[in-house]
Amino acid sequence: MIETIRTTGAYHEISFGQKQDPCPSLFRKAISTFQAAMSGRQEKDLDEANVGVTLHDHIPGMPSQRQPGSASTDSIWLKSDNSWLQEIDSSTLEPVGVTDQRSIHPQLTGTLSAAHMRTDPVTGDYFNYNLEFGRQAVYRVFKVSASSGKTSIIATIKNVRAAYIHSFILTKKYVILCIFSAYYAKGGAKILWTKNLVDAMDYDPNEKNKWLVIDRHNGKGVVGVFESDPFFAFHSANAWDEDSTTEKGKTDVTLDMSTYENLDILKRFWYENMKSTSPTALDYTGVHAGRARCSLRRYRLVGVGESSVPPSSRPKVAELVFAAPKADSAELPTFNGRYACKPSRYIYGVCDRGNSTFFDGLVKFDTRTQTAKHRIQQAQSPGEPIFVADPEGEDEDDGVLLSVMLDGTSGKSYLLVMDAKTFEEVGRAEMKTAVGFGFHGHFVRK
Repeated sequence: MIETIRTTGAYHEISFGQKQDPCPSLFRKAISTFQAAMSGRQEKDLDEANVGVTLHDHIPGMPSQRQPGSASTDSIWLKSDNSWLQEIDSSTLEPVGVTDQRSIHPQLTGTLSAAHMRTDPVTGDYFNYNLEFGRQAVYRVFKVSASSGKTSIIATIKNVRAAYIHSFILTKKYVILCIFSAYYAKGGAKILWTKNLVDAMDYDPNEKNKWLVIDRHNGKGVVGVFESDPFFAFHSANAWDEDSTTEKGKTDVTLDMSTYENLDILKRFWYENMKSTSPTALDYTGVHAGRARCSLRRYRLVGVGESSVPPSSRPKVAELVFAAPKADSAELPTFNGRYACKPSRYIYGVCDRGNSTFFDGLVKFDTRTQTAKHRIQQAQSPGEPIFVADPEGEDEDDGVLLSVMLDGTSGKSYLLVMDAKTFEEVGRAEMKTAVGFGFHGHFVRK
């Protein structure tokens, strides 16, 4: 694939944000492409697959394509916003195989899915959705059992717009999809014309977001419908459910998301808007920076019931608990995984205080006090922080954060290690070269 681009100067597959002109795009390097042509799903050669937004060291039910007698037995699975997955060797990082969601269930025929699958922290069961385009979009929400490896579809949802959903929400009881007002025009057919997802999206600032709460244990499908003012988001952080404090016998859900007022963030990451010497970069920095900066918001879905309801039923209101200042908000949010699906306090991420054309620091946000700590250093561009819990820790913020930083003065990268409690540096590993920015990483304890 890289050799083809180098030789021809172009990449002709459907992508996330590549413009169909000679101007190179950040997304060509940082976001995976969508090789599954909308008019047909062909098998992909290992050398052609470009799947690499999120990484997972284990996905139950996925058939390994390792050849008998392989020296290594450990794999890492790469996932994107489509239904393809790529298996690579954990030691050499060489590709091992490429498959798609049809390999785990024949009804998962849609081309798109969430890059961020969700995993039950107790059972290890894996959840995601599959989106099929057509006259009527179809969402199929599914579970892969960690114990049996079998896949079951827990909800099939129609009569809802086809939206771009990079990640979704998981609690002990529910899978929750937020159907943003960022949706695919003409039912997804526009993608064939634009050849990328960004230009195929429309945003309606007057249409509210729809939240669908899906039962994940008893086969009841959608059990709650909510709505909120419109916004767009890539990432959610933690979420949990509790007995309702106001409606007896029902459930309240609390969740945190990094939200945007519109879709400007998508076009901010085009190459000409990232390059600091470009005239258009000024549209996203300084006094104009707010148009593409996120705000960390907490929502509460109050009174989720036990009975099935149609997605078109009259929605309740998703209550906004707080919206953090943009300067204190976390994108690429993470938290202590031991608190997944349980009440938690701290969220870590990269921050954007308007000082750069890219993220310009790291932030720790305390949701209880709604205050933040920052690490801001001139010409130091951060990568996604990864929380590694202290095996002997007792507090939620006992652990370290790992972030690959780019030193703009030397042109080289280093792995930064920070104390998650004090938010101070405790070490770093210098590199002799620059490491290209991706969006997501993964820590595997050996």
